Formats: sequence, structure tokens, C-alpha cells
Amino acid sequence: MKFERAFITFLIAFGLIAYSSVNAQKKVTSSSTSSDSFQTKESIDKQVERTIKLDNDFEIKVGQKENFGKFETYTFFILTHRGKKLYLDSSLTEYEFGDKLYPIVRKLDKETFEILVEVNDRPSKNYLKYFKVHQDKIIRTEKLPTFISKASNLDTDNNLEFAGFWDWDETLGDNGSFTAYNPIIYYELRPNGITLDSTLTINKNKEIYGDFYGFKFNEKVQVQTNDTKKWNSEIERIKETK
Repeated sequence: MKFERAFITFLIAFGLIAYSSVNAQKKVTSSSTSSDSFQTKESIDKQVERTIKLDNDFEIKVGQKENFGKFETYTFFILTHRGKKLYLDSSLTEYEFGDKLYPIVRKLDKETFEILVEVNDRPSKNYLKYFKVHQDKIIRTEKLPTFISKASNLDTDNNLEFAGFWDWDETLGDNGSFTAYNPIIYYELRPNGITLDSTLTINKNKEIYGDFYGFKFNEKVQVQTNDTKKWNSEIERIKETK
């Protein structure tokens, strides 16, 4: 009996050690670092071709330019604040700076900021890369649609809103008689950050489409091309609202 108990104790101890070893390996694997963090300051500086100064002492430094005639893109991107590097991207993401509306910097408090930068996604519609910075650290990134115009008061409250949509209209069916569901998305500029205004988004798209089919572009929901007048009218209202 003593031998059996000793043997069982040994098996339990061995199992715990093995379990701990596997867990340790998982933790090491999950905390792997991207190759961008291993670039030296010298190699980074050599790749910078353009520096864009922003409000509140932010700077964007870009390189690896590609000129497409009507627009230029950069696949090397650095976001800094008062000389401190906050974000480095040397992937295939194509940052673009042709639209005067962007980049946008919004100060929430002394230590918290929002920054929006345009990204080329042709032939699809471009989108925005959203950064939330707190105490000189990126605490959140997100993908947003490009905006139709500057922020304006698009509802009855006192906060301003941005509005945008995810993709270009596509005609479908025989003779282009249908188009895809392409909701207009509204974002409210609140003291704690740019926030999806779900109530305004749902109500406005119900007015346009007769019902709400979600917050994303959807080819499966087909709309008669002749019924897009309300969508176009809302786009014009957004552009004209101050």
C-alpha cells in the first residue's frame, strides 16, 4: 500500500510539472514580438521620406512611397508624440494623405487622444485607421469608414457627428436593377471618444431602406436601384449640414 501511494504521488507530481511546463511554453509563445520592434533607430530614420506635423505635438513619419499619379501611398508608417515612438507599421498597409480632412487628432484630456489616418483600399473604398492613445501608449486601434464630410450636428442633441459608409455602390441583377445594402454609419463625438451612434444609424437606415439590416455593407440584401433616392438625399444633407 505504501508503495502504491508513493507511486501515485509521484505520478501526480510529474503531471503537475508537465502541465506547468506546457503552460510556460504557451505564455512565451503568446508574447512573441513583431519584427518591427527589432528595427534600429538608424534603419528607421533611413526609411523616413516625409514628416507630417499634427496638433498636440504628434507627428507622422512615412516612407516607401509609391506614386500612382492621382494619389500616393506609403507602406512605412510611424506615429510619434513629442519625439517618442508610439506605433510603427512596415507591413503592406498603404497609408494615404491626399484628403485634407485627414489625419484627424482629437484631444479627450491631457493624456488621452484619438487619431484617424486614411488607408488606401482600392478598388474598394478607402477606410480609416483609428488610434486611441493614453499616456503615450496605443490602447486601441479600429477600422472605421472614411467620412462623408467634416463633423456636424446631424441629429437633435448638442454633440457633433461624423457619417460614412463602408463601400461604393454596386449595381446588380439584369440591367443593374438592384444595388447592395450600403448603410450610412453615424459616429458621435463624445467627451470620452468617437462612438458609434447606433440609435441614429438604425433610425436613418430604416428611413432609407424601410428596415435595418445591420451596420455592414451586405450584397445579400438587394435594394431596387430606383429606391436609392433617399440614400442620395441623406448624403447631400450630411454634406450641407454645418
